[in-house]
Amino acid sequence: MGQRLAWRPMASSSTGRWVRRVGSAGGGRTYRRRRPVNYYGVIAVICVLGVSSVALARYDYRHPAGASASQSPPTTQDTWYAALGISVCGDEHPALAPNPFGAASGFQAIEGGAIKINPKTSSQTGTNATLAAFVRAYPGLTVTPSALVLPPSGKEKRSTTLRSGSACPTGSKDAGKVGHVEIAYWRNLAATRFSTTSDPAFVRFSPNQLITIGFVPTGTNPPKPPASAISVMLSPPSTTTTLPVPSTTAPGHGATTTTYYGTTTTTRR
Repeated sequence: MGQRLAWRPMASSSTGRWVRRVGSAGGGRTYRRRRPVNYYGVIAVICVLGVSSVALARYDYRHPAGASASQSPPTTQDTWYAALGISVCGDEHPALAPNPFGAASGFQAIEGGAIKINPKTSSQTGTNATLAAFVRAYPGLTVTPSALVLPPSGKEKRSTTLRSGSACPTGSKDAGKVGHVEIAYWRNLAATRFSTTSDPAFVRFSPNQLITIGFVPTGTNPPKPPASAISVMLSPPSTTTTLPVPSTTAPGHGATTTTYYGTTTTTRR
């Protein structure tokens, strides 16, 4: 028979000393090593959040919630001018006639082929001051990626409609070539590079800007506005546009003919 091993409990005094030693240290060695790292990590996060809160508060103070892009130039205190040209299949189209009510819209065509940009309300300022805003304010003018509609001007008595994908009209320099609507614009008079787009909403106005609305064949860019339009832009007229007063005549037979802004309307009774 082998010897029987007798189990003897550890001395209570040694166990007590070990437990007291662990308790006073607050855990084992691993715990003692982790506790300072976690502690300083929390402190670091608190510091970062505090600094971020201060920076955000400072930004909000300098940029109030009510501020918007519409407060950027042009403001209601600014008056800018831009030269506008219209090119149709290689031919220069007559300049648009002044639009009497354009002044109220903040975007007015003036004699000679220039645009006066003078916002009247905050809705016309900043990023809202675009060529699209001028087009909306001009009766009979349509400029979209799919079509260009020009109102009567000069010797033209009818509107001219040109649709992207159609051929240039007979008699033009590019007659027979398939054309499309394209707008070329130079940021200012000194700019040597230009940008193109088919959407007037992408053309934001700037001082002494050059803009040409064109219907051109593929691979052809609209030219700069004519020198006459640029001259008007640089030396705009100082006179105030006087709104015309409609005249009414009675041709007889119970009819009334009214001429208003060059448009004649006959009303039968």
